[in-house]
Amino acid sequence: MNDFNQTIKIDQIPEVINKDLCIGCGLCKIPLHNKKKFSEVKMNWSKKNEIWTPKIHKSKNKNNENRICPGKKMDMPTIANNMFGKEPKDNMVGHYKNIFAGYATNNKIRKNAASGGVTTALLTYLFNTNVIDYAYSANGFSPHDGKGVLVKNIEGLKNCYGSHYHPINFGDALEKLVKSNKTFAFVGLPCEIAAMRQIMKFREDIKERNVIMIGLFCGGINRFSGISKYLSYFNIKGKNIEKIDYRDGVWPGQIRVTEKNKKKKQTVIPRIFKNTRINILRYMISFQGYSMLPRCRMCPDQMADFADISVGDPHLDRFKKKNSLGYSAIIARNSRGLKFLQQAKNKNLIKIERLSRDELVKSQGYTLENRRFTNVVLKLAKILKIDTPEIVNYNSNRGSLSWHQYVYAFVDLGKIKIKKYKWIKPFYLALQIFEYLFLTFSIRLVFSRIKKILNNK
Repeated sequence: MNDFNQTIKIDQIPEVINKDLCIGCGLCKIPLHNKKKFSEVKMNWSKKNEIWTPKIHKSKNKNNENRICPGKKMDMPTIANNMFGKEPKDNMVGHYKNIFAGYATNNKIRKNAASGGVTTALLTYLFNTNVIDYAYSANGFSPHDGKGVLVKNIEGLKNCYGSHYHPINFGDALEKLVKSNKTFAFVGLPCEIAAMRQIMKFREDIKERNVIMIGLFCGGINRFSGISKYLSYFNIKGKNIEKIDYRDGVWPGQIRVTEKNKKKKQTVIPRIFKNTRINILRYMISFQGYSMLPRCRMCPDQMADFADISVGDPHLDRFKKKNSLGYSAIIARNSRGLKFLQQAKNKNLIKIERLSRDELVKSQGYTLENRRFTNVVLKLAKILKIDTPEIVNYNSNRGSLSWHQYVYAFVDLGKIKIKKYKWIKPFYLALQIFEYLFLTFSIRLVFSRIKKILNNK
């Protein structure tokens, strides 16, 4: 697939939305040329889809105008060849120069920012040294008006702390970014990073100003109605939430909710750590289950293959046992990313240590394998008559596959199909228990998990 074939006609945008493939990134707002005349795309909240969706606001010859849409198309080999000159040798991790675990030396940043605060510490370094004028990043703890913003200084980074597990209006400030003549860092999810790489193949003026791309590991975006269901077990109504911090306290964090009332009541809700087994299963239903965007279940990229630096959680016992403020898994994918990491380390803004390739893969669990072998998901989706994006995987991930990958893919896709039938909702917990027990492929583990359920621990 060549660069032009990775685009879609702008009048195809409604089709992407109707097929529930839109991820609300807003990257389709950016014209693929810098001429004066182009169609204007605005993002609007869709009650039906529960995400921000694009709408053609002002049309200029829309039949002949193309845009980038990662919800509809993603060609991993083409983007890899454009960026690195070849496909990666490592089909699980992608291209990389080195892999680390680390954290921000500033304890306030380490505690309040996500995954050890390395992303915020790197941006702090780039602002301090005047390498960037802006940082484009997600902003806000509100479940209702989170958005992408142009951060202009270190102080502004404080509004970008934390993680967003629900849809936000990420494309809100993209016009300002494109129209400016300032240098910038771009922080985004894997799909957003891939889309911006594709855009920069057409927009040299944007590429010249981009200093670095920092990609965030992603397990998928969840509609807030599903998240609200989990919160309801703790007597919290989604409509009453003013702020939600998904990563509060000791890493990997708990959920802190601030309600809309005079007292601004705050409630801390467990995720996995110090939670009952039944509530952990309820958490999995809400955050990894039926409310996940369908396109996210078919994503081939969990660790932002096309960033300069990728950052996420290292879910390993050796870090969890430290009961710390947080750690980041860090992938320096090219010389540019490695250079900035070393410079931030030399300025004592971050601490880093080696993390082996195998540790990194282990830390991401079975979902990484599912993502890498997306061909299985796409093949089964067509059999189940589920609309699919046009995804081209790495050649090394198209070979023979094990039977358990088909099982995992069937379970994931089943959640897309089942969600359409409201009468099945009361049985979500029973289905999650079945998945928890019997998709382990280990009799010994099944008995261990039965014990945990009976003890509710």
